[in-house]
Amino acid sequence: MQKTAPCVPPPLPHPPRRWALFLDVDGTLTPLAPRPGDVVLGAAVIERLSSLHTAFEDALAVISGRSIPDLDQLLAPLRLPVAGQHGAERRDAEGGVHHADPDAVEALSEAREALARFAADNPGIELQDKRLTLSLHYRRAPHCAQAARRLLRRLEPSLGRRFVVEEGKQVLEVRSRGCNKGSAIRAFLQEAPFGGRRPVFAGDDLTDEDGFRAVNAAGGISIKIGAGPTHARYRLAQPDDMLAWLDTCLQQLDG
Repeated sequence: MQKTAPCVPPPLPHPPRRWALFLDVDGTLTPLAPRPGDVVLGAAVIERLSSLHTAFEDALAVISGRSIPDLDQLLAPLRLPVAGQHGAERRDAEGGVHHADPDAVEALSEAREALARFAADNPGIELQDKRLTLSLHYRRAPHCAQAARRLLRRLEPSLGRRFVVEEGKQVLEVRSRGCNKGSAIRAFLQEAPFGGRRPVFAGDDLTDEDGFRAVNAAGGISIKIGAGPTHARYRLAQPDDMLAWLDTCLQQLDG
């Protein structure tokens, strides 16, 4: 059962550096924007991530709903281990890319066409077609939220049990059942340099709850950014607080 976690900061690392750090991006490292394409990670955030990657002996990965190419562009010039599309695709520390359900591209064709028509007919609606997953954003057209939900309900018979529809912060996500941020984190924890470390995951949205549950089960540290019921054990109010906590982690390890 989800609960309202207290707004208390998580603990800090102590040498030896045996943490594996997993970070969401939108709403966690940077505020949400009206459109996903409007988000830019400044040089200071990129530099901070580079320093954390070194401080945690390369055991840092980004876990996001964005696609891997989108993440690489956002994080440039860094090239980190990443899980994109809520775990539907994952690049490990050696550069190998894994797809949880590669046939989803064809299986989503009917839903893709229907959502594209809906976006074309409703100004402000944006469809992110990431091939393995679909994201229908209504942040710039909140009056269309109910119509968007009704459309996804009508599409559920064609999607079948293979796919799940999940609602986030003014977005509706369609992804393969079983592909989630928790499964991505568990996969990383089976590999170097993440294996044998205590997992730490920070996220802000409903799609991050699978990650919180996975980290809790592994005895790790789960951090919710912002308000709302959650499985996370710790909470920070906003992305600026998350960045400040990461800075303190670096200072702790350098001390």
